Amino acid sequence: MKSIDIVKLAYRALFERKTRAILTILGIVVGPLIITTITASVQGLSQSAINLILRDVSPEAIFVTPLNGYLSSYTITQLSHLDGVVYVVPFYTIPVTIYTSKGEISTTILSVNIYDLQKVLPGISISSGTAPSAQSYNQVAIGYDLQNPPSPNQPSLHLGQEISVSVVLPNGGQKTETLLVTGGLSDFDINLGTIIINKALIMSYSIGEEIYGTKYSGAIVLASSLQDVSKVVSEIHQYLGSYVSVNSAQDIVSFINQQVVSFNLLLLIVSSASFIVAFISVLTTMITSVVERTREIGLLMSLGFERRQVMLMFLSETTIMGIIGGGIGIIGGYFSSFLLASIASNSFKGRGGAFNVVPSISVEQLVFIFLAIIAITTVAGLIPAYRASKIEPAKALRYEV
Repeated sequence: MKSIDIVKLAYRALFERKTRAILTILGIVVGPLIITTITASVQGLSQSAINLILRDVSPEAIFVTPLNGYLSSYTITQLSHLDGVVYVVPFYTIPVTIYTSKGEISTTILSVNIYDLQKVLPGISISSGTAPSAQSYNQVAIGYDLQNPPSPNQPSLHLGQEISVSVVLPNGGQKTETLLVTGGLSDFDINLGTIIINKALIMSYSIGEEIYGTKYSGAIVLASSLQDVSKVVSEIHQYLGSYVSVNSAQDIVSFINQQVVSFNLLLLIVSSASFIVAFISVLTTMITSVVERTREIGLLMSLGFERRQVMLMFLSETTIMGIIGGGIGIIGGYFSSFLLASIASNSFKGRGGAFNVVPSISVEQLVFIFLAIIAITTVAGLIPAYRASKIEPAKALRYEV
């Protein structure tokens, strides 16, 4: 009898007991369904996060902040002279308290040339009004959350409003200033060190220079190319040592990728439980099937079936269940990942809907999951198939279930 005929016979025999076959296949479906859904969703989420970062932050940007104290003007000059550096954007951070009719808001002034800032952080933009002029001392652009507070009970600021703020001075003292809101920033979910841009006040470089002089809170260094980022980071570490914290956009991307790899390893460990369930489900189903079909096996062998053909028939049944279960699980998991992605995307709609999650899983990953579940179900059928092939025809024909 040809192998293809044995496979056809196995298929018919499998679905003669539809209820048992369907329940076993459902047990097989769970593993690839969960793995495909979570893998595609997590990889899509991470890729969307990376795209968001690289959209809002220049890939060549390097952030330099002192661990203690300040960066001097000499340090800024030296950074700008490093090989592979295009330019350096120094900035000041000034703690302030905003006084409103609804209460106080503790936040930070980011004093910087906003046009230079936009070169390294292209995602920062003025969505309404105008940016503070370069020489102004009282004009301010407000972060997204200050215009659109998350809670209705929190105070909000608006264009044209004059706000009273208490500025913390270098000597620890404070002075009160009146500022005019001339612009509002678009939503920017990436923080600059400890500065939450969405909750910050953006002012001209002049105000920071007036208060802090040449004591800078940090600097953003722009490398000439993506290939130069690692070299520039090494040069900064070599020049400033452990005095500063140095981070780049590429560090963030690498961190996200590392987390995805770690999650996938964890997922592999957890998903092994569902594979074990599938293995046991197939094993018990086929052992039961061999016992129930003992007389049928004996009849087939008496009609000329060889032992290897009997074994092939039972292995074919388990492989068919693996193919069907794996296929359904992968297809179902792929479409389920779009549901999860939609939920993740909708959760960010309140922030302007900029974060759009698209599931991502490679063909190689899908093929690996599919082959893995087929291999597991086939291996699970080895013992029952071997037992079936060892049944003696004479005893089998007299067997009563």
